[in-house]
Amino acid sequence: MKSKPLLIIAFFIIFIFLSITALKESMPSARNERVYSILENYIPYIIEKRAGGLSIVDKTTGIKEKPPAKQVFLRLEQLEKLWAKEFLKLDKNILIIYNKEKKEIKRITLETNDELNWVKEYFQIK
Repeated sequence: MKSKPLLIIAFFIIFIFLSITALKESMPSARNERVYSILENYIPYIIEKRAGGLSIVDKTTGIKEKPPAKQVFLRLEQLEKLWAKEFLKLDKNILIIYNKEKKEIKRITLETNDELNWVKEYFQIK
């Protein structure tokens, strides 16, 4: 009779642990607020709410991706990194944004080392 309450507590603890683990895995990387808010205007991917959850829409082509709910933000991050490899360039502390024709459309001065490090790590730019 005494093992029944212990078994319920053990299942509860395991459930909480697995829930927290799943939540951490599905969370996107931290973003630098100032730099990302500027880049958001140029990144061609947006998240759109739909009846079945969330989808990722390419603003230039209109193509929608419907990844599983757990992977939406991770997939968005992956698409942003692929975009960055083609359209972003880092020149010392200046981040340059290019368009499809490889013409420069914006320069962002990175004001702190935190911003510079975030750009290097998040977009994997050297």
